[in-house]
Amino acid sequence: MNIHIKSILSALAFSLLFYSKSFGLNLFLISILVVILVSTLKNERTISWGYSLAYMGTAVFVFLNPSGFTIFVHFMTFMVFVGKSISRKSSVYLTWFLGMSNMLIASIANFVKKQESEQGVEKKEPKNSSPKLVNRLKGGLAATALLFIFGMLYRNANPVFGNLIEQINLDFISFPWLFFTLLGYVIFLHLLRPFDAKELVEFDLAQTNELKKPTEIVLIGEKKKLEGEHTLGSIVFITLNALLLFFLTTDVIYLFQKTEITNSGLSQSVHQGVYALMFSIVCAIALILYFFRGNLNFFQDNKRIKSLTYLWIGLNVILVAFTAYKNYTYVETLGLTYKRIGVFVYLLLTLTGLVTAYIKVAQVKNFVYLVRTNIATVFAFLIVSAAIPWDKTITWYNLHKLENPDINYLVSLGDNNSEQLHSYLKANAPKLETYTKERIEDKYTDFIEAQSEKTWQEYTLYQIAKNDTK
Repeated sequence: MNIHIKSILSALAFSLLFYSKSFGLNLFLISILVVILVSTLKNERTISWGYSLAYMGTAVFVFLNPSGFTIFVHFMTFMVFVGKSISRKSSVYLTWFLGMSNMLIASIANFVKKQESEQGVEKKEPKNSSPKLVNRLKGGLAATALLFIFGMLYRNANPVFGNLIEQINLDFISFPWLFFTLLGYVIFLHLLRPFDAKELVEFDLAQTNELKKPTEIVLIGEKKKLEGEHTLGSIVFITLNALLLFFLTTDVIYLFQKTEITNSGLSQSVHQGVYALMFSIVCAIALILYFFRGNLNFFQDNKRIKSLTYLWIGLNVILVAFTAYKNYTYVETLGLTYKRIGVFVYLLLTLTGLVTAYIKVAQVKNFVYLVRTNIATVFAFLIVSAAIPWDKTITWYNLHKLENPDINYLVSLGDNNSEQLHSYLKANAPKLETYTKERIEDKYTDFIEAQSEKTWQEYTLYQIAKNDTK
């Protein structure tokens, strides 16, 4: 089937599912359509089924738990999926860039490329193209546009003709819908006929993760230089290790002292620990990249600086553990919030960065390895995080684990926790302030009203579950 026909039909489905609709079931249905369409082009492009499942899986997450975060992750995954369908073996960061750029400029880039190819070489028609059909579509669009323009001009020149034109009722035409459908056509056209940035793909594929080992002659020629770098690096890492060890010792004393730590003191300790960790990790990565950027990796007498680097990484892992413990104590005392969850996320990603830094030194990897591995880790973590209903999780923990939860904070979260708060209101109405009760009632009423107005395209798990209980 011609790509333009596929794009037009897909655009109509796109309008049916999304025009004047919120996100829900429609995202899952369109993701199935997108994967099927791309899979039909298997002779030209290979599809990555792992990323296809990830793309459809994030659509399921939106259906289960519609929120700004899950929708954001879904569209990030869509861009990576589009990029992987163009170049399956490219790195995640490049495939995301390819997907994003294709959705924006594929038509322009393909047009420019076509003009360049036609200047000196006779263009061969693709097998799946139909020149007659394309020309008819172009002619029909041009005729419609000219008919509208000249009809407006002639209406003012001839009263009889003007009266006839005024009798024509075009109220059934929705120009916003036409524009929205045109947008869908462009999206699917870019999806089915993307711009293949061969130079970028080839450059990325040419980058290995390992450093190239120099010859013995090169190492002998650079011996004095490498000895100087080794001495400098050893002094730097000895100093930093001593300072970090002293800091960790004082941190242990602070955590296990007999005097009770106040909430404000604990909060300050967590924040300062995160700031210290951020600075420490930035320094660690920068120093590791500097000293292990080249031939020092293959210098025979580099064992001392490697050992000091491993010690530095190990001490930072301990700092991560201490900060995580303080944040856990903070959560246990005052409850979950997005910022406190963000600290745990940052610590987990920091731990991943430290592990990859260790692998970089131990297995003689390069900077490209660090970028590829850590970006892929962040992307995978985003997908996993999207599976968790954070608003409901925070609300459940604070209402069940704390004696005096911050209800106003819970009310300020997304609408997904409205029923939880309403149930809590029924059970604890006497101890809640009037203003808080009104906020919960208003939030619950707005939530129920919004859910009842949703059409089948916008359905989420909530509507399915409610219909089953009726």
